[in-house]
Amino acid sequence: MNDGDIILRDADIRPALRSSLLGKHAGEADTVIIEELGVCRGRVRVDVAVVNGIIHGYEIKSDRDTLRRLSTQIDFYGKVLDRATLVVGEHHLSHALDILPAWWGVLRVQQTPRNDRFKTIRRGRKNPNKDPRSLVELLWLDDALALLEAREVARGVRGRPRRIVWDRVCEHFSVDEIAAAVRAQLKARAAPQGPP
Repeated sequence: MNDGDIILRDADIRPALRSSLLGKHAGEADTVIIEELGVCRGRVRVDVAVVNGIIHGYEIKSDRDTLRRLSTQIDFYGKVLDRATLVVGEHHLSHALDILPAWWGVLRVQQTPRNDRFKTIRRGRKNPNKDPRSLVELLWLDDALALLEAREVARGVRGRPRRIVWDRVCEHFSVDEIAAAVRAQLKARAAPQGPP
């Protein structure tokens, strides 16, 4: 970084990222954008998640942030996200590229005279290793029970702790079926995005 460079903060990057994503997905009735999506029972929060046919999480690391938590976030995001992208300033770019798994994408953010601009440094790929148990934990208890009831395998788990209900879902549903149910419920809970 040079002495005259502007140091971007999360508060500078987040609205620009949200605006960019809203523009990219404008007119897609099947898409919702969720900020601060808690995953793995709230252990971490995805800064911005785009939910449509997949769950694509965006993690922002401004020049004022550190990368201390990034390894933990990589681990937890890898359990539930279909795709992940790090949105990073120039300050952390090189170190972040050394840490990130190959399936993560990277966007570099830089301030221009008119606004913040995002440049693709690395295109992401599909996550090869989602964890069904971590995914099912994104379902509310009633949603998980409804899945079991639809398949007629809820007997014996009604009224039991949610961990038992989640285990039963994992026994009877594939990771892709769980992921589809999670996406449907996240979309149903989210407020409509964009202009009314």
